Amino acid sequence: MAISYAGAAADHQQLEWLGGGIMQVLLDGERTGGQFSMFRSSAPAGAASPAHLHTREDEIFVLLRGSAIYWVGDQRFEVGEGSVAFLPRGVPHAYRITSDADLLALSTPSGLENFFRGAGHDLRTPKPEGWSVTPQTMAKAAADNGQLILGPPLGPEDKLPTDVEAAQGLAAYVAEAGEHESLEWLGGGLMRILLNEQHTGGQLSLFRSDASAGSASPVYTHSNEDEIIVMLSGNGIYWVGEHRYELSAGGLVVVPRGVPMAHRITSDAETLAVITPGGLEAFFRRVGRDVRQPRPDGWQVSYDVMGQAAEATGQTILGAPLEADQMIPAEFLKV
Repeated sequence: MAISYAGAAADHQQLEWLGGGIMQVLLDGERTGGQFSMFRSSAPAGAASPAHLHTREDEIFVLLRGSAIYWVGDQRFEVGEGSVAFLPRGVPHAYRITSDADLLALSTPSGLENFFRGAGHDLRTPKPEGWSVTPQTMAKAAADNGQLILGPPLGPEDKLPTDVEAAQGLAAYVAEAGEHESLEWLGGGLMRILLNEQHTGGQLSLFRSDASAGSASPVYTHSNEDEIIVMLSGNGIYWVGEHRYELSAGGLVVVPRGVPMAHRITSDAETLAVITPGGLEAFFRRVGRDVRQPRPDGWQVSYDVMGQAAEATGQTILGAPLEADQMIPAEFLKV
């Protein structure tokens, strides 16, 4: 991704989707150089996808709230808040929402937004009388965009069709909230590693963090990775090159590799970060504390250790955290 971008919740395209839920297109291929797309959906209990597979994209679900059933190949998972699912292309899958849900989804590479736009209704335009998502509109959008509809939505006890063989490639991965590796991080917050590079074949890593007001990063750059941060709740200031963005819940920022960045949390917040390609968990593990281990007296995130970890993993610490009214110093922008 060569271009930085920041968007507020009100900037996202909104589509009416399955069960009358709302799908927001947070990022499309235009914003990410075709690397991936990102979506956030409110889905009522009972909403269900048809059985299907993707021929072009890998798909990721993060269940921020609610519960669901996922069918992945010959496996069935009942999942709750905080769960993650990595669904490689070519693997048959389906889902059914079992309690009202807030679902964040990614596809890599991008393109899945064209399927959703083809089958959904853009809320910026008048809604035709009697309009709804139908099997026919989904089938057409799927055929146009590289998806294969295998059958109708599944009931809670149903199984996926067995006459479609999954493509050979990456393995699917599903984990509940309590299964994520968790690290104590800046300001005593908790960072959960939802997906690491092993899960995604090196494509990306995915982190979910909570942070208290006042938590702040140093000014830094990634030499190898692009970073996307979504504010799930709370507020924060994000500096990206010569820009300063004040983000609130639903906002996001895209930071290409090599661009100096920093953040300061201004009210207790929860964020989700996507790093592409994967591997940044190596930096976080060197600096943070695995909460499965005893906490040493007086332990805290050390900027000295952070500098050493950055040097070892391809990051560059440029300077101390910024105060709310500051900008990234001009000399750092020339790095």
